Amino acid sequence: MFSELNDWASEKGKTIHIVIDEAQELIKLRGYNILPSIAYAYDNLKNLSFIVTGSEVRVRDKFLKLEDENSPLFGRAHVEINLLPFSKETSVRFLEEGFKEQGISFPDSEKIFDILGGNPGWLTYFGYIYIKHGRDEEKAILETKRYAKRLLSREFCNFTKEGGRDKRRYLKVIETCRKGCSWKDIKKLSRGSGRQRDKRRNRERHNK
Repeated sequence: MFSELNDWASEKGKTIHIVIDEAQELIKLRGYNILPSIAYAYDNLKNLSFIVTGSEVRVRDKFLKLEDENSPLFGRAHVEINLLPFSKETSVRFLEEGFKEQGISFPDSEKIFDILGGNPGWLTYFGYIYIKHGRDEEKAILETKRYAKRLLSREFCNFTKEGGRDKRRYLKVIETCRKGCSWKDIKKLSRGSGRQRDKRRNRERHNK
């Protein structure tokens, strides 16, 4: 398929941009690895370019594996864009322009920023739900919060599963920081958890 697209683009003197959205979902793919196909296209099909996006931190390291010498994409030049949370001014403009494209005048952009923050994904999801549910603002806020909670919970679980991390340690950090904390508080908690972990390991060795 990539070859046919490249041939068409070459004939037209154009470049086709192939967008793979929410790429972290492809980690679950069984029986087929798309990376060799992307690597082949990168090396040989000059009229194709790939844009890979994702809402999880695993996209770069667990899907593309750009730093893994065994990955088909290892060593390939790429441009990485990290989309940080918007400022209040940008968030308000983002919402207003988005609703304007749909012919909607939306007066509560600042309120939405104060509730949801400046995460572009959450603001986009809010706008989608707001329009989908007949401009019910409170329902859209509630649905967006639920969506954000599910996403953060899944990311946290994936984070703790990888690399043999101590899940209890990070749960303590999250619990401590629920109402705000400083870097000093986290470091103190981490040192305490480390000492407890060492004591537990020593007991386990002693009991063997």
